[in-house]
Amino acid sequence: MANRGNWNERPGARQDWMNNRMENRPERAQDLQDRMSDRRDNWQDYRDDHQGDWQDRWDDWSENRWDNFYDMRHDYWNNRFDAWWDHMWDEHPVGMAFGLTTWGVNRLSYWFGYGAYGNPYASGPVDMGGGYSCDYSQPLETYEQVSAPVEAPAEAQAVAEAAPESSSPLQTAFAAARQSFYDGNYDQALTQVNLAISLANNDALLHEFRSLVLFAQGKYRDAAATIHSVLAVGPGWDWTTLSGMYPTVDVYTAQLRALEDSVKAHPDAADGHFLLAYHYITCGSMDEAMHQLREVIRLVPEDTVAVQVLQMIGGPEAVKGAPDTSSAPPEATIAAAAKPAINKDELVGVWKASGPGDAKFQLELTASEAFTWTYSQGEESTTVSGVYAIEENTLALQPDAGGVMVAEVSPPKAGEFHFQVVGGPPGDQGLDFRK
Repeated sequence: MANRGNWNERPGARQDWMNNRMENRPERAQDLQDRMSDRRDNWQDYRDDHQGDWQDRWDDWSENRWDNFYDMRHDYWNNRFDAWWDHMWDEHPVGMAFGLTTWGVNRLSYWFGYGAYGNPYASGPVDMGGGYSCDYSQPLETYEQVSAPVEAPAEAQAVAEAAPESSSPLQTAFAAARQSFYDGNYDQALTQVNLAISLANNDALLHEFRSLVLFAQGKYRDAAATIHSVLAVGPGWDWTTLSGMYPTVDVYTAQLRALEDSVKAHPDAADGHFLLAYHYITCGSMDEAMHQLREVIRLVPEDTVAVQVLQMIGGPEAVKGAPDTSSAPPEATIAAAAKPAINKDELVGVWKASGPGDAKFQLELTASEAFTWTYSQGEESTTVSGVYAIEENTLALQPDAGGVMVAEVSPPKAGEFHFQVVGGPPGDQGLDFRK
């Protein structure tokens, strides 16, 4: 597997923006500490405010290239996560004050090497044409998570307008794909969106659209494999966005009924249940979506994305109706009720931990609030650097490239401490770091 190098220097990163963040590390470290040091009653004051306007945006995937294109509004699932939201605020208020979501945690976890991703519906690289292929067995390589106020959805619009003269090749390819889809020419739409993906392979909007094309073609397993990689790192579209891709709702409804019929005819095909759950969430049919996700987990217990989406839409109680895919955490794991204050000086130094298989981790924390995280496994290695802050037993790592990884840590004893990511994947055992 190829060496991914330094995450801050990955392809497509906004170098000028990151260079400025690296130069301003002292100010960023102080700001991070100030945010964590707010009194607990202030964190709870943020609770309702953040829920009212919390929404994951995909600015770093598309760099806003779609915001005004054809007046397209690509808003995402929101107001679907009350039970999960309340549970996380009760248990992890410091982390939730940063606006954490499962998707934000996953995006950083995959790059930190902390969380493993598996796509049970992918069957190897997909030929996109033109010598380009896409491997959905790997998560989309995404960047900074940005929170922004939810805006009122725009009216769904037809796609029949001509492309702006200033359109880039990417915009032109995607405009053609959308028009073909709108006209019901799904084979041509697939060819055109594949071309667009070859120009912007980490753009979630393009992959989600590709899944929709495959769904319309009745290629349900391929559609499930594609949307699975998207939902591993971010929420799906809302109803306004999805329905706006069609000339009428009746066209979509007929395709949804065809998927439902396929699921009934093939009850042991987890890919159909997963794809149907995605569409039910988008349509707002949450009880039906939870039923489908429980079926996925029954059939494919290792599908952690299905478990996480079920947790997000139904809260921890929803997962109790599904098979238990986790094991009890070791005694070294921090007890939920015990949140001892940890002196930053106790964590300064170079720490090492071992993960599953031959995975190795190194975390260096300096007295000047800088961190360097290195992950290696086989021939693959990744380095992430930035600033950190600590409040009570919560450690926040803010990479120079953006985002925040929040973990709860145990007080160092005999040169060892336990590290557990807040909102981590089901069955997460954390890491035991030693000097």
